Amino acid sequence: MLSPSSKPLQKKFRRVTLVGKHQAEGIGHHLQELAQILTNHGCELSIEASTAGHLSSHNLQVLQLQDFQKSTDLAVILGGDGTMLGIGRQIAGSGVPLLGINMGRLGYMTDIPFEDAKTVLPPIIDGNYEIDERSLLEAVVLRDKQEIHRGLALNDVVVNRSGLSGMVELKVHVNGSFMYNQRSDGLIVSTPTGSTAY
Repeated sequence: MLSPSSKPLQKKFRRVTLVGKHQAEGIGHHLQELAQILTNHGCELSIEASTAGHLSSHNLQVLQLQDFQKSTDLAVILGGDGTMLGIGRQIAGSGVPLLGINMGRLGYMTDIPFEDAKTVLPPIIDGNYEIDERSLLEAVVLRDKQEIHRGLALNDVVVNRSGLSGMVELKVHVNGSFMYNQRSDGLIVSTPTGSTAY
């Protein structure tokens, strides 16, 4: 994730991809405004495939998430922390930095208010930013030695009883090493980013 900086300039961003909160009403206008700011600043602009449907008309290249690594230098995420977490999880490993523009009330990871985008984005595009690298968790759920779920998390992993009565019995391993057995309602494992839901 990126944030503005007063330190010496870093690499400039040339190829920028817009990603928006898919289910947000009226996001099209905000996307158009961001697109105008970025193209006026000389960026080669593209838009993530699911986000493209929010624009009534555009001449932007449409990118699938799996193409980000080879086709974009920066993903600008318009939404809230949930959108940032979802996209971060989906493009983890691509090396593409994320910049969050907040459309909601409060954002810890999307901490640039939309109203400030016009003044904040150009210096960042020009290399005036700091990279805040975040840890990821990979969780694997096994039942009778069979993998039933595998996923990445930027903030936390929650294992719970999913509406069943009683407790769950967990055998917890970290990096392949046994840690402990646990009987409980569930388990939350968090990265330093922390959980915004619990």
